[in-house]
Amino acid sequence: MKKGAREPGIDHMGAMRAFVRVVETGSFSAVAKEMHVSTSTVARKVTAIEEALGVALLHRSTHSVTLTEAGHIYLERAVTLIADLDDTLRVVAELNAQPSGPLKLTAPVAFGRRHLAPLVAPFLARYPTIQLDVRLTDNHNDLVAGGFDLDIHEGENYLDNLVVHRLSRNDSILCATPGYLDRCGRPATPDDLKQHNCLRYVHPEGDPRWDLVHGDAHHSVLPAGNLVTDHSELLLEATCAGLGIAEFEIWLVRDLLASGRLEAVLPRYRLQNRLTGEYIYIAYLANRRSSAKLRVLKDFLAEHLAHVGELSALELTKIRGASA
Repeated sequence: MKKGAREPGIDHMGAMRAFVRVVETGSFSAVAKEMHVSTSTVARKVTAIEEALGVALLHRSTHSVTLTEAGHIYLERAVTLIADLDDTLRVVAELNAQPSGPLKLTAPVAFGRRHLAPLVAPFLARYPTIQLDVRLTDNHNDLVAGGFDLDIHEGENYLDNLVVHRLSRNDSILCATPGYLDRCGRPATPDDLKQHNCLRYVHPEGDPRWDLVHGDAHHSVLPAGNLVTDHSELLLEATCAGLGIAEFEIWLVRDLLASGRLEAVLPRYRLQNRLTGEYIYIAYLANRRSSAKLRVLKDFLAEHLAHVGELSALELTKIRGASA
């Protein structure tokens, strides 16, 4: 038979799996125990591959098994082929199966409390065989080290091995209480902010400046005041207490603006979110993209949070009218 031709009667995938496990364990006998067959059966599987290819894949000795040059090449391709086959079989099997099993996700604290927490019960009611593990933190999590399936995150600092989708814009706005503005005056231009107590949120990956744009005019202001914090909810409490002016993402203050408890400052200027990023993203590892349980969670979040961070034209019109 021609070298490299497919030998009849050989279970190539089974032999390939046996070969990979022999390399991983360094032992024919260990693999034989795993497969519940004799050591000679495992050896014959590997030998069958070598005979079909016409090249040795392993150096065998009494105490060790090492790869030949051809063995290194074959191993790399074999691992990929086995993973692809297993993934294909799992995906097809899941088509008619209810998504199930553990699913771990992480999100920023304030965003999670306001927008993720209300979705937990409806999601689990729809997918009762999924076990959800939700971790809220303002620190950026390593998905691999933390064992996370999905991350909701502001900003774009993602690794190459992640699949990233935009969930929503992440619009920001300057706010203060009507009481503070009645007492201290309503800024008419960005330069007026220098006369106000501007409360500052600090973020390890962000720029603290307030960038305000109106037409062709661009103003960059470094806020100065008597409070600096890395906790958005603390900043919000201080602002609602009438302490000063602060920048917030719209998803955090939308209800407070609608109720009149907070008032927009300089609403005719567009505030660029330099602090936490212009978009909210969901991210997951590339090798988990075909997971059914991950897919239904991703779709559920997109269904309910697609515009959570966006300041709509109607909202903007109402805000500008209220602040006129």
